[in-house]
Order: sequence, then C-alpha cells, then structure tokens
Amino acid sequence: MGKKSEYVIGFSSLLDGKHDYHYKIGSEFFEHFEYSDIEGADLTLDLLIEKKPNMMIASFKAEGNIKVMCDKCTDSFEYPVAGEDEVIYKFAEEDLGDEKVISILPNEVEIDLTIPIFEFTSLLLPPRRIHPEGECNEEMLKEIDNYLMVESDSSETENDQAKPEDDDEIDPRWSQLKDLK
Repeated sequence: MGKKSEYVIGFSSLLDGKHDYHYKIGSEFFEHFEYSDIEGADLTLDLLIEKKPNMMIASFKAEGNIKVMCDKCTDSFEYPVAGEDEVIYKFAEEDLGDEKVISILPNEVEIDLTIPIFEFTSLLLPPRRIHPEGECNEEMLKEIDNYLMVESDSSETENDQAKPEDDDEIDPRWSQLKDLK
C-alpha cells in the first residue's frame, strides 16, 4: 500500500472548531497531474478548516511563484501569484450540484485536498501569461515571426480577380424585399 498523501486530512478525530494547516507546494506536487500548465511552483499555502456538526469549511490562502510557459515567446518564467478561496464539505448522501460544495458520505473519515489545491492554484493564473515588458526571448519571437503566414497584397489581387463581376445582380429570392421599403 502506498504512502498516504500529506494532503489527506482525517477529520473524524477533529473537534468542532478551527484547525490550521500549512503547506509548502513545490514542483513535485504538479508532476502528478498530466495536463497541468504549471511547470513548477514555490508556494506557501495556508489552510484553515472550520469543522461544524454537519459540514466543514476549507479556506485556502496561497502566495508565491508559479513557473509557467510564456504565451508569447514560449520560454518559462516565474509568475507571482496570491489569492484566497473557499470550499465547503457537506455531509450528504447525494451530489449537491455546486462546484464550491463537495458532498461527503456520512461514513467517510477523511478528505483528500489534492484536487481542490490543484484547481485553486491553477485558477490563480491569468488566462494570458506573458513575460513582463521587455523580458520575452527576442530570438524566439523572431523565429515565430518567420513562420507566421501573412497575406500579401499580391494574394489579395488574385482573390479579387477570382470574384464574379456581377456583384450588382440580386438573388431573385431576395428581390421582393426591395419592394417593402
């Protein structure tokens, strides 16, 4: 049997109230996810779990750097991130249909925070990730420009010649609409 993850918390022995957890999230955490945009990380994650009789509220707070690929030049760079989020674990038999509320069966004794932590840290990134101004790899940008397909004026004139000359002719199906004016 494999080693239990440090992100699995046994809540059955926790008393009602608030419980603090602190994690250092590094590159090894993201290596377990196949389709992650995150290449590496140096994050501090503070987790506060408030246990109540019928639910638990997990509050995440992260700060640090995430290594991602630049969308412009494709080089990797460190992107500073910070943010907070909250997930509610509710004791219920059925799925509650809310992405912020995770249902826990009454007979369960632990929760695995791996996926919520991964989703939370992934959402800290902006949709477009580019280096700060002037830090992109100029050599790579020149190479990318060499492969871009740009339409020239000569191709436009060829397309213009291929168009039929009777643009003024109206489709008979639409000709009756002129009478509505």
